[in-house]
Amino acid sequence: MRNIHLKYFLYARKSSESEDRQMASIEDQIAEAKKLAERYNINIVDIISESKSAKEPGRVGFNTMLKRIHKGEAQGILTWKLNRLARNPIDGGQISWMLQQNIIKNIQTFEREYNPSDNVLLMQVEFGMANQYVKDLSLDVKRGMRQKAERGWFPSTVLPIGYAHNSNFSIGMDSEIITVKEQFDILKKLWKLLLTGKYSVAEIKRKGDILGLTNKQKRLCSKNSYHKIFTNEFYCGYYCWKDASDNVIRYQGKHKVMVSPSEFQKVQIILSSKPNSHSRERAYNFPYRGIIKCGECGCSILPDHKLQAICTKCKYKYSIHTRSTCPMCDIELTEMDNPTIIDILYYHCSKSKGKCSQRSITKDQIDEFIKEELKKVSITEDFYSWASHELNSRNENKKTEYDKLIQGMKRRKTELEDRIIGLIELRASGEINSDQFNLSRLKSQKELLSIEHEIEQFKKQNIECNDELTKSLDFALSAPKTFNQVDDSLKTEMVKNLASNLILLNKKLEITIRKPFLKIKELNTSTPPKI
Repeated sequence: MRNIHLKYFLYARKSSESEDRQMASIEDQIAEAKKLAERYNINIVDIISESKSAKEPGRVGFNTMLKRIHKGEAQGILTWKLNRLARNPIDGGQISWMLQQNIIKNIQTFEREYNPSDNVLLMQVEFGMANQYVKDLSLDVKRGMRQKAERGWFPSTVLPIGYAHNSNFSIGMDSEIITVKEQFDILKKLWKLLLTGKYSVAEIKRKGDILGLTNKQKRLCSKNSYHKIFTNEFYCGYYCWKDASDNVIRYQGKHKVMVSPSEFQKVQIILSSKPNSHSRERAYNFPYRGIIKCGECGCSILPDHKLQAICTKCKYKYSIHTRSTCPMCDIELTEMDNPTIIDILYYHCSKSKGKCSQRSITKDQIDEFIKEELKKVSITEDFYSWASHELNSRNENKKTEYDKLIQGMKRRKTELEDRIIGLIELRASGEINSDQFNLSRLKSQKELLSIEHEIEQFKKQNIECNDELTKSLDFALSAPKTFNQVDDSLKTEMVKNLASNLILLNKKLEITIRKPFLKIKELNTSTPPKI
């Protein structure tokens, strides 16, 4: 029953995120709550409102309100719906606990009221539903964005300058991403100016300011923004997005490009050759660094990046890591008409222990060796389903055996605990002396600790073994298909998961497959399972 002498805080919340897209505005919530207050004669001492998602703890207004209730400034909460208070278990738990402890004496919503004397189960169910709604919504949003990326459209909420999401898009239309004509035309001019090689980014920014290029906030772009623009491969038609397994995949987009891939690459060379720019060598992401050994001398295999150009006039080949002009005829790279660019990553022995006869190998060759090994452990969907089923069945059988063994250990543990209690009683009654008591108790305690450790190790080994086998099956199903799509850093991680040892000898990469994959390989080459 509501006490008319209670003081209430009116709490209203609206998130700008998708979870609250259909929710009433803060002003509407406050207006409806005030009507309730008038109808039920509720005394509102303060109105607390905030624009913040409730899917995670940490709302300033909400936490301040609870602190003020603890201080006695109010005893009740008036809110439009219960999910305005919490969409996560931590905040929901705080509200439930304070209501049970009579710290909050009443919560009034548009639909019903909640009191300390009520069964709190209904409130917990409503909070749980709100929390599950956020989780399901998050999964649905991620799935939708992933499918959009796979269709060839960059699903980021904020697109690079010059592009926008098509607000009028519907199924059957051509473009989900359209160009912002004014920004697009200005940026295209700036790309062409940079491609001449005669302008620095600072000079391009000054020209962009004159032409009126602005960001999403209608402000002039900073120099840092221009650097991001000219190093963003979205403008030449590509973008990266995570797949269902959280691997970063590089997609070719269907949006209208501003420059060609070759022009984009040329700009990267121009930017890297400018004074005070970051060294291209430091920025380059070398895969497989530190995980391959030389088969002849045992030294580490090191990467060696060759970035060269062939002069269109004198045909001289020279490095463009640190220079932009031909050393023979002094022609700028940017003034050459379609020069040949050689961009190859080699791997060779470090020879840190002395002479070594092993020759270098390219990254592409290493990739091919790895792909061949991945094919050997690759499994079909049918095999994956069969193996997962078998693993679950064996786990159930093992669990029964483990349970019996652990129960036996626990019985022995109980016996030892009882023995120690018995020793204490014997010592108290004087039936055994101090030396006998200490010797017997120490022996029992050592055995007790040994059994407790054995039980923990037994459980841990079982969990780790199951986890490793499950991860190995997931890897064998997805890795061979995604190896060509993921970036170099993920390729390195995939190789670490696959192999325990990599040896380069006579221009061949010898790969020692980890034990779980050897077992998968063995089973997969036998008679295929019937599902």
